[in-house]
Amino acid sequence: MNARPEIPTARPPGEVMLRRRRLRPIHGVAMLCSVLAAGGVYALFDRFGVLDGPGQGERQLIASVDLRVGNPEGAAQRGEALARKDIEAGLLQLQVFGPDVPPTAAETARAKRWKASHGITWVRKGNTPTLLTQAFASAYNRVMQAEIERRHGAPVLDKLLHEQSEAFPAEG
Repeated sequence: MNARPEIPTARPPGEVMLRRRRLRPIHGVAMLCSVLAAGGVYALFDRFGVLDGPGQGERQLIASVDLRVGNPEGAAQRGEALARKDIEAGLLQLQVFGPDVPPTAAETARAKRWKASHGITWVRKGNTPTLLTQAFASAYNRVMQAEIERRHGAPVLDKLLHEQSEAFPAEG
């Protein structure tokens, strides 16, 4: 007699009725985190223009790469630009390659004489040139030599180049 009376339901016969559990606090936290994550993804898509559609134009997500970095022509362009900048700053200097040894007394006297009379200095750029450093220095020196010739004349430039080839034989 203690048997429960069966409650009529609209379910087909043989289907088991599952009991619904109540929501616990962890379920609320999980729901909140999922909504925040979805909102964050939406905000990033909006920021990078993914949601703009086909008519808006596509924004790139990667930076462009300067291909002139390992290119001798790019090094030459940078050398010419630096030479022009140094000329505007009032510097006249030639870049040379050679061993990193202290200069002799004659080289020091020659450097002081050129600096005092014409404001020209030599800058050592290393022991052995690479393809890029040689392109950079050649372009730099080409612009500087044109400026030296413009300021002081062709005879001074010829004398300077002759003394440079004696002082730095690898450059001649």
